[in-house]
Amino acid sequence: MNEDWREVPDGSGAGAIALVCSSGGHLRELYALRSSWAGRKHFWVTFPTPDAVGLLSGETSLWAFHPTNRSLFNLVRNTFLALRILRRERPALVVSTGAGVGVPFLLVAKIFGIPTLFIESLTRVKDLSLTGRLVYPWVDRFLVQWEELAALYPKALFRGRVL
Repeated sequence: MNEDWREVPDGSGAGAIALVCSSGGHLRELYALRSSWAGRKHFWVTFPTPDAVGLLSGETSLWAFHPTNRSLFNLVRNTFLALRILRRERPALVVSTGAGVGVPFLLVAKIFGIPTLFIESLTRVKDLSLTGRLVYPWVDRFLVQWEELAALYPKALFRGRVL
């Protein structure tokens, strides 16, 4: 995927980039784009699973509540976490590859006037993920990794694949 995700205006330009995702494949996809923010202040919000702790060693990482699959309790907890973190950090941009943890962070960012970007998973070829369907109407940029999806969703942009 090329660097067209930078089309999103980054507000004042003073804040960091908030990188928000579940651990596992969502984290791997977002981490694969690390050259896009090289040299720019950034921080991660993900789950404290062994793969995330290992991969993000040496990075500024803030830990979200999990599991998020069908857990209204953790959705509420992550919404309050998003309020706290985004109010304190005031990032210039919030980027997410999903899954559930991305929804409250993208929504709170939108409420705070922070530009948002969602990158749909490479595994979504014919339809959007639940997270994608939830955030599609209001994120500033919505990137997909398959041309077929871009054809189905007018707001979606295809800029290549992450992996």
